[in-house]
Amino acid sequence: MILNTIKSRCMKIKFRNIENDVLYDYSIKNLGYSDISENLLKTFDGSIGKAIHLKDNQNKYNEIDKLINEMENKDLISVLGDSKFIYDKDNIYDILDYMTVSLYSKAKENKRYLNCLKYISEVLIRLKANGNFDMNIDFLLFNIWEELNEKSYRD
Repeated sequence: MILNTIKSRCMKIKFRNIENDVLYDYSIKNLGYSDISENLLKTFDGSIGKAIHLKDNQNKYNEIDKLINEMENKDLISVLGDSKFIYDKDNIYDILDYMTVSLYSKAKENKRYLNCLKYISEVLIRLKANGNFDMNIDFLLFNIWEELNEKSYRD
């Protein structure tokens, strides 16, 4: 929206990311967070702006962690029933971003969590190409469950 003649006279200034312990303290004291998980702190990516933006959905992010932690031991129907909160068109990119951090964090324990990241990438591409929202979220949940579930896992 800014004219090129004005943009050409502007300078980008990049700031260093805020350290996680400073961001944690600031978020608790000034933003009203009650507690911040390690994954949520990683999602802030050193930015107070992102911490402010994500605050309203803190409970949803805790539910995502819970869902991913329990997905290996649940049947598919239970997973679909427990994941209705993911079907949020307005916040889907934040949700998928957080799921990426959560899955990557769990990948330290089991490499199959790392394999699930390709499904998030595929859903992002499909959503940006105006793919059917509900079908893409179903695709994501089905494939992550299949990847993580011991009974259906195939090498």
